[in-house]
Amino acid sequence: MRIIFTDIDGVLNPHWKTKWSKSAIDIYNKICKEYDLKPVITSTWRLNHTISELQRIFIEQGIEAIIYDYTPHIDQSDRGLEIKSWLNNNKCDNWVIIDDKTSDIEPHINNVVKCRSWLGLTEDEYKEIKDILK
Repeated sequence: MRIIFTDIDGVLNPHWKTKWSKSAIDIYNKICKEYDLKPVITSTWRLNHTISELQRIFIEQGIEAIIYDYTPHIDQSDRGLEIKSWLNNNKCDNWVIIDDKTSDIEPHINNVVKCRSWLGLTEDEYKEIKDILK
């Protein structure tokens, strides 16, 4: 199983708007399909939405992938440690992490791709993701 740990704001929704970035979503759909990636949500959106609620939002925004899981919320913990905890408790062959804020991830784990929050997921990150997953 291959996982894409997914942040939302600054990645799929670079401008924190109601309508997410179509180009970011197109790239996300392409990479998930091409590498058979299962989304595990790391975004704080996971704290306010059930998986089924967030899946409905994903579908409304044009995301085709089915959410596999959420990382655990560990109070006062770095996001990288939450991802590491998920990996320690789940079987995973390979993974990539996409986020616009990586300072609390990179000290703890590899395969991190930093998105520019004002652009979201672009072809530049797509190339980095492909290099990690080959």
